[in-house]
Amino acid sequence: MMRHPIGARLVACVILLVLFVAGCGGTPTDQPNSGVNGNADPDLSSLSRTAEVDPETAIVTLPEDAVTRGEQVDSSTLSAARDARVAQCARDELDIPWVAERPDPYIPAMHMWNWFGPWTKPVAEKFAFVEPMGDGALIVNGIVEPPADYEPIPWVNENIAEADRDNVFETCNSTEAVMEFDETRLWTIGPGQEALNEEQEAVIRDPEMQALSDELAVCFEENGMEMHRDFPGFPLNADFNNINEEQIALALKTVECKDQTNFTQRAADIIAERQVPIIEEYAEELFAAREEWNNTVAEAEEYIASHPELFEPVE
Repeated sequence: MMRHPIGARLVACVILLVLFVAGCGGTPTDQPNSGVNGNADPDLSSLSRTAEVDPETAIVTLPEDAVTRGEQVDSSTLSAARDARVAQCARDELDIPWVAERPDPYIPAMHMWNWFGPWTKPVAEKFAFVEPMGDGALIVNGIVEPPADYEPIPWVNENIAEADRDNVFETCNSTEAVMEFDETRLWTIGPGQEALNEEQEAVIRDPEMQALSDELAVCFEENGMEMHRDFPGFPLNADFNNINEEQIALALKTVECKDQTNFTQRAADIIAERQVPIIEEYAEELFAAREEWNNTVAEAEEYIASHPELFEPVE
């Protein structure tokens, strides 16, 4: 499931958590196969070589998803396990009653495909051209006004003295045990992952994709819109930061054009066809990295389940 690169500008981590959870905006390790011990010749028989487009959920599943790391629930699980290790260190080493943040539940909006903008009516009506995100994130990012009865959920450690917070950060935030669940450790980038990353821009220059974009642009023009030069699938007047009646109406018009041209399925098919040979060429690297990711997430889930006390206030 690819999400459009513009989404990164809106999805923010809570500032206080940034001090203690290194995972928002971390820098990947730019070393081929760093920290990856995979098996040679992985079995590719189960690799889906086509795109699956689901308008009901607005999710598009691509071949790359078999080797992708960073899925929302997985990342939240790693973050929670990392925070729990920080809490354990703070309590055992510093006698500071640190409480770990629980993992987030599955957030459907975080899985919606938005690379070429909204393509289903429900998404257009709720988000217009804003990157889909959870209701809380819409408020935190200033996209929508909070309801009258809205009360921010307080940070679980807000009552801990600043000096103690600093002590936790300096003593516990980078221990070996904590870093075991640090997501940035798992973001190794070898030639295969680099090729997939580059493909996100390269596919836009594909002649078949350009022809499809031109076809969509004709529909846009026939309906009083102009295609955005930098973001194919978006109209020129798309606002990535605001949701209002005008933007929703404009988004719905683009959805109509995408329906008329079967744009999303055709675009996803082009992307899938280009991803498969990359995955096959670098299968050992990519599947080894995904295996390490899966194993670490499983260990994180086990650690969270076996230490519920770290997510509760100290009595």
